[in-house]
Amino acid sequence: TEGVDDEDEVLLALANSLGKMVSLVGGGSHAHSLLPPLELLLSVEENTVRDAASESAQKISEELPDATLQNQYAAMLTRLATKEWFTARISSAGLIAKVYPRLTSTQQEEHVQLFAQLCRDDTPMVRRVAAQHLGTMLENVVRAVGRKSLEEEGVVTTLMIPLYEEMASNEQPDSVRLQTTENCVAFGRVMGGIVLSDTEGPLTEHELVLIQRLLPLIVATIDDRSWRVRWTAAAKFANVIKSYNPIPGAMDALIPAYEKLLQDPEAEVRTAATFNLALVAQGCEAKVLPPIGHGNEEEVIDNKSYTGERVTSAERLVKRVTSLTEDDSEHVRAALAMVATELAPILGKDDTITHLVPPILLLLRDAASEVRLNLISSLESLNKVIGVDLLSQSLLPAILDLAQDGKWRYA
Repeated sequence: TEGVDDEDEVLLALANSLGKMVSLVGGGSHAHSLLPPLELLLSVEENTVRDAASESAQKISEELPDATLQNQYAAMLTRLATKEWFTARISSAGLIAKVYPRLTSTQQEEHVQLFAQLCRDDTPMVRRVAAQHLGTMLENVVRAVGRKSLEEEGVVTTLMIPLYEEMASNEQPDSVRLQTTENCVAFGRVMGGIVLSDTEGPLTEHELVLIQRLLPLIVATIDDRSWRVRWTAAAKFANVIKSYNPIPGAMDALIPAYEKLLQDPEAEVRTAATFNLALVAQGCEAKVLPPIGHGNEEEVIDNKSYTGERVTSAERLVKRVTSLTEDDSEHVRAALAMVATELAPILGKDDTITHLVPPILLLLRDAASEVRLNLISSLESLNKVIGVDLLSQSLLPAILDLAQDGKWRYA
């Protein structure tokens, strides 16, 4: 206890060392003896010490026998989650989420309620850390309880999804809402895994209802008042597409949302979204609704009566490339130059020549040398699809321009 008042560097070294001492105290059956000092370190004010203590606690929990974990370790988590000082509650959030599957059913009910309390804690810093682990908690709940957790009276429906909605609300600070995208990715992995499983069977009507409750949370991040939240959504949107790709109908909501990110008012957001252009197109295997002129987004998303021909996401997104070549931000255009050619293998030769080559030629003539260099450095994908003859007609003049550009720092 006296050591907790020591210098932070000493506490950090101690926190790191405790996780490596399991073999020194006699193995997993005696590792519970390391928990008392660890509990103290999990409550200190310094973030780096708590983080190191959390890592050590996780290592020790993996070595503990089930009986010991369900006794001493679970009791420690309960104490941390209910302590008056908020730093202890911060530490408990991640540890509860990770250890959940190994608890008894009674303890699982108790600890998921404790986790919910942390998500609704009065201290924003506690809510932020709880939000960071909400996706992990949901995945472990479904892993431990099974699909019955997704039923109408299951814990996911009655507790976890409401937590998702609360943590994504505008009443939360930016630091909490920043976690919405990653948490929704975790939910998508769960539902997508059910779709892809050979043994689980198709999604039930209620599971589809849950998906319809979560999709608007993702779409809402696109219009969030904080550019940091929108940037996070843009940077992680390829993961969103990958996780929701197996789910029927999800892409009709997500691809239009991604297009809005490409048109965001902030250049940083547009740049992050543009970097993901090829990955989004590759990750979306389902065909989507074609863009309806310049109509509003709701018309595209909710047009369930559409009976015409659908298009691939690449065919839809390539129509955004031309407008991106005219973006005011050099960073957006440089990002586009790095990834645009990766659309070619998805589009095929004819669509590449028709829709992708013209904007690529514009990028080759861009005023910024970095844009031209990025494009020339990424032409291999395009070359494999349409051949070198068509490329060389425009490529050689661009290279000569680079060589003659005296202001270009690599010339």
